[in-house]
Amino acid sequence: MSLIRIQQIGIVLFLAGTVVGCGESSTETPAAAVPSVTEAGDAAAVADVASPKESTSAGITAAIESPMKSSAVASSGASGSPKATAKSPFPDDEATKTLREIQQLRIAPVPTDLQEAKTARRERNERIVDMATRVLRLTMDDEIRKPQFHIAIGQLLEARFQMALSGTQDDIDLFYADVQALTERDPKSVAAAEGVYYIAKFAHTKAGLLGKSQPVWFETLSRWAREFADRFPAQQQRAVSLLFGAARSCELHSDATKDAELATRLSTEATLCYTSLAEKFATTEQGQEATASLRRMSLVGRTLSQFSGPTADGGMVSADEFAGKPTLIYFWESDSEEFTADLLPVLKKLRSQLSSDRLRMVGVALDDDESTLNSFMETHSVPGQQIFFPNADERSWNSPLIRFWGIAKSPSVWILDADGKVVSTKATADEIVKQLQKVVKKSADGQ
Repeated sequence: MSLIRIQQIGIVLFLAGTVVGCGESSTETPAAAVPSVTEAGDAAAVADVASPKESTSAGITAAIESPMKSSAVASSGASGSPKATAKSPFPDDEATKTLREIQQLRIAPVPTDLQEAKTARRERNERIVDMATRVLRLTMDDEIRKPQFHIAIGQLLEARFQMALSGTQDDIDLFYADVQALTERDPKSVAAAEGVYYIAKFAHTKAGLLGKSQPVWFETLSRWAREFADRFPAQQQRAVSLLFGAARSCELHSDATKDAELATRLSTEATLCYTSLAEKFATTEQGQEATASLRRMSLVGRTLSQFSGPTADGGMVSADEFAGKPTLIYFWESDSEEFTADLLPVLKKLRSQLSSDRLRMVGVALDDDESTLNSFMETHSVPGQQIFFPNADERSWNSPLIRFWGIAKSPSVWILDADGKVVSTKATADEIVKQLQKVVKKSADGQ
């Protein structure tokens, strides 16, 4: 399988531990990510607890049997999930002890046998659901206990999330029902935000695991990411991470699929997420990247401008010179196996068939090291002029061209007609020859 170098800022969603990365199969939460209610310096061992007698279907829906008082959950204004302080302000009562037991249960080892481990995780999550439900009932109407309430919400949702990933449709239904209950009680609350976030996290993980065979998960991720950003814009870090991850995932899979109708749907979802980012979070790095991506995605049919740069041999390339003959622009790097094995042979074949007076070729080299680039070009006879910035800070993914046009992957190919208008910004190696034949023929007929 060929390798695609994805821009690092694009697909890695959770630099701060917000979303499980696409493609990861683990459903376990690291112990460090689970809020602790143990007081600083408390080294007392917590005895194992007996399995609760409450039904494992218990949860937020069951715990919240009457409308929450307005004081139970404050409207969300903070970024991220509530966390307990180092020194617990709570008495060592049933709620505190139960939360401590949940924490110990989270970090308890599981069997090494895969099937036994799956069973153990299932049983552990069922116990956590029941224990967290107990805490919710004890704390939901107490303003002072609001932090405990939030910790219990997080623990219950994490357990529901893990069971939904590895369980049945019933597990998924219970997960969604609990999130719906939080939304119905107070749609702007911290608890509701946590619920919507977990649903988006679920969609993201499913997209990573099943997206190739069930691309609907990419569309689902896009919708939940936009809902989270619309309802909880104050939680900026989560919102921009969800939106950008959904946008990039949808765009890249839109480019990869051969299903034209699916490609259109996914491209639309990507545009919606990029637009939300650009409008709501314009000052963030992801917001600026979204603006650049939208600029690139609207190029087809337009005359290319604001595209220029120095070449590796000391010259200069500018879009002002592109009119007069078709132009092929390709973004590449020397350590890309896909470029070397798939794209480069096509480029060489094109050059042997179409001289430079019939087809202009321009490469945008994304290498960091100039000597590595020069060595590769000499040994592989890379065709065309090669844009390469002399300033080391403007190379690779920091290239002004990459940042201005929001390039999402390498290698990438753009095709321009003889008038300098963009025909395509996502031609694959298999499609280049066919697309160029039409462009070159049109140019020749025009002459």
